[in-house]
Amino acid sequence: MAYDRRFASTWQLLLDSICTSMGALDSADPPIVLSSLPDLPYAREGREGAAPLTLIQGPPGRNIALAIGLRAARPATPIVLLMNADSVTLGTNHLIHAARRNIGMTLLLLRSELTRDVERGAIDRAAWSVPALQQRIEAPTRPLQWVSALDAALVGRANLNQPDDLAVLLTRALRTPGFCVLGVTTDASLPTGVLSTCEWPEYFSAYREWSAPLRRSAPGAAAGNVDAPSPSRRPVARLELRIAGLGGQGVKLAGSVLSEAAGLHEGLWATQRGDYGSATRGGPSMVDVVIGSEPITYPNADYPDVLVLLTQAAADRWGRGARPGAVVIADTGEVASPPEGAMGVPISALAREHTGKPIAAGMVAAGCVAAAVRGAIGLPALARSIAENMPQGLVAANVAACRAGHAAVETVLKEVA
Repeated sequence: MAYDRRFASTWQLLLDSICTSMGALDSADPPIVLSSLPDLPYAREGREGAAPLTLIQGPPGRNIALAIGLRAARPATPIVLLMNADSVTLGTNHLIHAARRNIGMTLLLLRSELTRDVERGAIDRAAWSVPALQQRIEAPTRPLQWVSALDAALVGRANLNQPDDLAVLLTRALRTPGFCVLGVTTDASLPTGVLSTCEWPEYFSAYREWSAPLRRSAPGAAAGNVDAPSPSRRPVARLELRIAGLGGQGVKLAGSVLSEAAGLHEGLWATQRGDYGSATRGGPSMVDVVIGSEPITYPNADYPDVLVLLTQAAADRWGRGARPGAVVIADTGEVASPPEGAMGVPISALAREHTGKPIAAGMVAAGCVAAAVRGAIGLPALARSIAENMPQGLVAANVAACRAGHAAVETVLKEVA
């Protein structure tokens, strides 16, 4: 780069090292750089033209979580993270889990002297300094020792005043499969170079290898169709489905059954996400399932096409959020004040009738949803999914509960047609 390194900024030296490493890599894809630092080097000081790197500015402490998603989606793309103290304040759990699972990425961990801002008066959770009391009662934070103890693939340190040495170390880290952390400092008294290594399979590579036989045996695999579901019987526009109730009603299981029935057995794309409290039973519980013939880019059912309400609390919280014209189903035994136009189905009563347990309310609700989407998810697919998600001795009763919910909604829909 055309500048005097003696007067270079932290950003210039970091980008110098990253760009040098790019030239030494064999990867066809350039690295993606995620930064949690408060600013980015581009579009400042009159710079113009395309940026030499893909730089993403993420939230403090959460960049490791973003990088995990990128690693899953782009297995061949090198990923570099630029973080400071947020990695061990806001992001401690992400750092620990990425290290112990050996997820492929390289974290450049900037020491305090590189990012300290003397003008900030308030406590900054992205800064390394801690209150005096905390310093007296806690051991110093040593993240390089942490990740070494967790058997990260490579742990090292480089001095930013020697960007060529940093580039060499960064290149080695990017070529190393797994989680790598490089401390970056300007303190000449600290040792530099590789501090520890551990040979351990990179998480997603090992997972893909393990799952390869499953993909080969899946329907459609013989035709080479491994990643996408096999074509469905008919095109299905995006459908947003939501079931809301309490923990202990089988809400989360209902979401799994519906999404797997659609995605694995009906040839649709499907996503599932849940929202539930810390209480195993009795706390609020909600699951969103989105299905359709096209890939799904957003997994939330913000405006459900089908909404099932299992409790009055769920009706109060989510009852008004359905899309206009949606099918809204309320449990007649639990929802005293349903939303206007809601369809009443005795969901809990059907669950107890067929299984003797309230947890089967989720299976009744799954049957209700399948009837409401009018053929997008068939009963045979639901039955297969139920059998794959619970012990064999429970399958028959739960399939019966699911069929009962399906029949109840079908009857009402025929009456209002």
